[in-house]
Amino acid sequence: MLWLAGQTAAAQDSLPPAPKFTLNGYLKSMQSLSYPKNFEPLTANNLIHNRLNMRWKPVGGLTFALELRNRILWGDEVRAIPNYAEQLRNTNESVNLSLVPVNTASLVMHLNTERLWAEYKTERWQLRLGRQRLNWGITTTWNPNDIFNTFNFLDFDYEERPGSDAARLQYNISDFSNVEVAFAPGSKQGQAVGAVKYFINKGGYDWQLIAGVYQNRLTLGGGWAGNIKNAGFKGEVQFFAAHRNPQAHVNVSLESNYVFANGWFISGGLLYNSEGISEIPTDLQQLNFNFSPLHLMPTRWNFLAGMGKEITPPLSANLSVLYAPGPNLTLLLPSLRYNPATNLDVDIVWQSFFASLPAYEALNHRAFMRFKWSF
Repeated sequence: MLWLAGQTAAAQDSLPPAPKFTLNGYLKSMQSLSYPKNFEPLTANNLIHNRLNMRWKPVGGLTFALELRNRILWGDEVRAIPNYAEQLRNTNESVNLSLVPVNTASLVMHLNTERLWAEYKTERWQLRLGRQRLNWGITTTWNPNDIFNTFNFLDFDYEERPGSDAARLQYNISDFSNVEVAFAPGSKQGQAVGAVKYFINKGGYDWQLIAGVYQNRLTLGGGWAGNIKNAGFKGEVQFFAAHRNPQAHVNVSLESNYVFANGWFISGGLLYNSEGISEIPTDLQQLNFNFSPLHLMPTRWNFLAGMGKEITPPLSANLSVLYAPGPNLTLLLPSLRYNPATNLDVDIVWQSFFASLPAYEALNHRAFMRFKWSF
């Protein structure tokens, strides 16, 4: 036993030190086709997407991160939308660290510094300064608690999700609880967001409470994640007090999922947005999918059902259906994924939008084919 312990210690001492610098990323190529209304006219678009993720750890506890998102976009959509390049910037980023070296009528090259932060970490404390992802959401599709950097669940090509220029300080009370304080100044006056979050694991559930200020509006919220028997159960609630608005605003998200023994996966979700529309819209612009913490969906009540299965080890399929009563907004979201190699993915994604305007009709259909090589 003494000999074995000595050999184990020697083996541990001989292990190479952790690398101080790491680099990974991916390269994607995606083609998309858009069919307004009854599948005509056809609109074609193309995207080359490269991401580089770098980490440097010069000494224990200190980490620097730099992540670059580089895209080349061309096609009918670039030609049709005025000032297309200006719309690619993340409005949560108070400092513009993007470049547009190519900006023509049909092709745009957009280079952006997506993450740029420094972090110092001890056993109890963690301080991170710079452009970062403040991940306060718990549920999958809609995150009312994500008041710093809301993401668009329809943008499946953006796995990392947007970040914010912010400062974040976390104190670990124990292995099961912590307190986190964050502040993001925003790019314009009146856009600052600051909040404190208390997290605890109790009774088999993760719980969090949030209090702060969102763009001059007091906000309170909370979330949880756990299980009811063998089914996952998550939820988030966020309340925004009235400020230069006629009334307060609340978002509520509930979600559950279950995995069967034969590999089938089912999920269900609900979002209540108190300021969403609940009647047939008089204008298509009322169905606005420009998301923010106050605008997680254009509709008041939203129900989502999903299912998926691994058909063979490299091939899987998923289908999600979203329905919002009143305007009868319906989204059909089927997808296929094929993994011919561990670092190569092929995705086929379809998105169809329907609503009553006032007659129930198709609004748009979009088809995507994406190839992703990771390194």
